[in-house]
Order: sequence, then structure tokens, then C-alpha cells
Amino acid sequence: MAARLFGTGSERLFADSEHSTLDAAHEILANTPVEREPKTIPAASTDRSNLRDLMLAYAKHVGLHVAVKVDPDLIASAAVGERTVFIADRLFGAHESQRLATHEVYGHLVSAFNGRTQPFGIFAIGTAGSYGDQEGVAIYLEELAGLLDSFRQRTLAGRLLATHAMHAGVSFSDAAQSLVREHQFSPDCAVTLCERSFRGGGVSRDAVYLTGWLRVRRAVSRGETSLSELQLGKVSLRALPEVRRLLSDGLVSQPIYLSNLARSRGKTGAGTKSATLPPSLVTSLTRLDAT
Repeated sequence: MAARLFGTGSERLFADSEHSTLDAAHEILANTPVEREPKTIPAASTDRSNLRDLMLAYAKHVGLHVAVKVDPDLIASAAVGERTVFIADRLFGAHESQRLATHEVYGHLVSAFNGRTQPFGIFAIGTAGSYGDQEGVAIYLEELAGLLDSFRQRTLAGRLLATHAMHAGVSFSDAAQSLVREHQFSPDCAVTLCERSFRGGGVSRDAVYLTGWLRVRRAVSRGETSLSELQLGKVSLRALPEVRRLLSDGLVSQPIYLSNLARSRGKTGAGTKSATLPPSLVTSLTRLDAT
């Protein structure tokens, strides 16, 4: 009843005028190779390289004092609390470990810590629309660090397609089978993607990762904003006019914490960049309508 009266929250993500998001997902899946790296990095260890120590090193680099805890019940690879990073109790790839540290620490924690330094609580809680755009900021930082590999791009695209299928009334089984048959996901990956999208009766949040990345990437590449502006708290692109007014009035301060990637926009080497993306996806990165 609530969905019929008020919608599901997916309408702005999958409106007829915004097909470029779905186009981008299909383009990624059609043109990126199916690759997976060996999982050799433990969540924590006293005598070898591990994700916990890497997270702490990234936090120290930007001046953040945080805790990193291994959570055996965590379904996601990693998640952040107010001052804590939670990581799954499993093995990680070396590339994946750096990407997770970049995403969670340089992305989410930096924005959260900066938000708590501002005089208005909304910067710590998040302005309207900030969830998707802050995911976009974190993924864009992955890209600038050269860590947005084909597996990660395929995962983002698969999340969007699974979410779209769920809101279109496709069954869990059919959505998972489609990811396997049409897009070469392994059965385990397809089930995991659909579990995320179908949980709790269905949610739209997994669609925001790809759309958020495209939105933020486009805005920064066009000079419409900067990563430092987007990380002075948990802010959205749509909130920037008001944020700038507060800045000009001296009511909001510039961010205290920033990674070198955000300070310089991070010049990538062999990592993800327009030249290494499918041609039509390069177009969609600049023409995607804001959602």
C-alpha cells in the first residue's frame, strides 16, 4: 500500500528521462573483462600485511583517530560507524584492500569528520541527497587512485541492474539468473548482488553507487565543484548553492581533513580514466542528468 501511495524511492533513479544510467551499466558489463584477483590479505594479523593495519595507516595519513574492528557477521566487505571501520572476517585481494581503505577512510570518514567540525549538525548527519553523492565521492576517489578496476565497475553495474529488476517486479531467481546468463557473473556473485537489492522487501540504495559516481565525476570534471567542497561534510551536489552561501558568510569552514587525492584531484597513472572506459560510457559520464 505504501509503495502504491508514495512510490518505492526508485522513481528518480529509473525515470524515462534517465535511461543513460542503465545504458552505462549495460555498457560496463558488455565491455569490461571478467577478472578477479587472488584473496591473500587477512582482515587482521599480528605477523603479516592485513586490512586492519592498512585502514589505520590511511587514517593516520589524514589525521583521523579511528578504530578498526573485524566483524564476523558483516555481509558487506566494510562499513563505517561514527569513528569505527568495521571489516568482514575474510581474505581480501591486495588491490581490493587498497580500494576499501580509500573508499571508507579517504571517502566516508573524511567527510564525516569534517562534518562534525562544522557548526551545523546537518553537515554531520547529511544534507538531502547526500547518501548517493557521498558514495559517488568515495568511488571517484577510488578512480583517482587507479583502483576502480573491472571487477569493481562490474559490481557497481550489477548492483544497479539487480535493483532495477527488483523494482520492475522481476523475481529474485530470475534477476540472479539474468546476471549469470546475460552478464557472466558467477552464481555466487549474482546471488550476493540480488540479496543486497531484494533485502527487506526491496531497496533502492544499491542503485546510487553507479549513479552517484557518474554525477560526481561529471560535476568535478566540468569544474562545477571540487572534492574538497564535497568533503567539508556530508553534503550533496544539490546542497552546494546553500553551502557556498554559508561559506561566504563565514558560517561554515573549509575542510580540515583531506587526502592528497582530494587536494590535487589525484592524477591517475594506469588506473581508471576516460581513455580506458568504453566509448559510449565516456559519453554518458558527461551527459547523465542529475537525479
